[in-house]
Amino acid sequence: MSKGSNLILQKIKSDNNWERSIFLLENKLKVVHISSTDVLGGAAIACLNISSSLSSAGIDSVVLVQKKYKEMSNSTEFSDTFFKKITFFIRFFCDYLSIYLLTVKRRGRFSFPYFGTEITGHPLVKQADIIHLHWINGGFFSLKTFGKLAKLNKPVVWTLHDMWAFTGGCHYSGGCRNYLAGCGNCPALKFPGRKDMSVKIFNGKERSYKRLKLNMVTCSNWLAGEVKSSFLLKDCRVKAIPNPIDTNVFKPMNKSSAAAELSLSPDKTYILFGTMTLKEERKGFLFLREGLRILYRKYPEIRESTEILVFGAVHNEQDFDMHFKTHFLGRIAGTGKLVCCYNAADVFVAPSLEDNLPNTVMESLSCGVPVAAFNIGGMSDMIDHKKNGYLAEPKSAESLADGVFWILNKIKESNELKIESRRKVTDNFTPEIVGKKYLEFYEKILQ
Repeated sequence: MSKGSNLILQKIKSDNNWERSIFLLENKLKVVHISSTDVLGGAAIACLNISSSLSSAGIDSVVLVQKKYKEMSNSTEFSDTFFKKITFFIRFFCDYLSIYLLTVKRRGRFSFPYFGTEITGHPLVKQADIIHLHWINGGFFSLKTFGKLAKLNKPVVWTLHDMWAFTGGCHYSGGCRNYLAGCGNCPALKFPGRKDMSVKIFNGKERSYKRLKLNMVTCSNWLAGEVKSSFLLKDCRVKAIPNPIDTNVFKPMNKSSAAAELSLSPDKTYILFGTMTLKEERKGFLFLREGLRILYRKYPEIRESTEILVFGAVHNEQDFDMHFKTHFLGRIAGTGKLVCCYNAADVFVAPSLEDNLPNTVMESLSCGVPVAAFNIGGMSDMIDHKKNGYLAEPKSAESLADGVFWILNKIKESNELKIESRRKVTDNFTPEIVGKKYLEFYEKILQ
């Protein structure tokens, strides 16, 4: 048994039901994780990290993806034949076309569960004791796929990375609460109505879920609350388990060294954020831009010493005019460079108006860099206000600006914010901790 397994066993032995957990480990419980892709998007990366944490806990954990984009990722591609690749392209195109033609872009992603494939015949699914779903949109799962899955009569765990599982199609509701009763008049659709597509999808999910042995995991306590109050999933077993992060990769390093790697001055103060689209209101870019402009006007003493770092693709640099000098770092090719981006920064800003448990926030904290964010969604699961960051009043650009300034002042006084940022992650989000929580959850399901 692996070193990770032994660590887990030592912790489990302090629990009342440790004999059962040891039985699961020694008999190699088989779990197949199912995700649309391996590395595209935060949910895909979280899926790989969760599977890895389970493997370190002694579980036979594998990942099955619709499309594999990184050869070195620890996953198996479903579309591994010429015919499957062609049908994948057709499904993906139809899914994209329906989204493009029928949905309102500024409301964020809306997925139609009508384009999917048959996965129950795959060897990894057949051999599994537990089927563990993650983000399964993008032409991978249809309502029919759920129906076929139910016939296997195996327990299904579904880790939710957004709200799609219990809505009429939107991944984030944007304040709409129609999903509590049955949807309809959907603001995310171009053609809303009392019996619009959201109603049809909602009703289809209700029929499909009744035949499944569903057990829900949410990455944040906020999303767990949303599941419990939803119409579709309120009767399911629900547990909040965070995503894990490799703290041996995302770790603090010398700021001057990190800045040198990015050709930056080590003497400047840097505010970091990742690019986001102006077309999706949920990402909060307009509040970020206004907040940084307020910061520039309200606190003139930091104008000369403070600069902005932006990672990710930028289509129009004029959108990012925030008065401060700005460095566009582009797409980050490797994890090593991404770690340098965090460590070169003094504060990371996450302006989302609705979010679950963003990987970027956890990565920043793991590198010892405090975070300023709105007090929404799962942010409070990671950020302890004025201890390892700042939770601003939602939709208040001025509060966000004050939060950034507060952090910048505090880190000049001491390293306490940085120390607490790292400690929050090592105490709560390591693979060993998360793996143990999933093992306990699997145990309850199989009992």
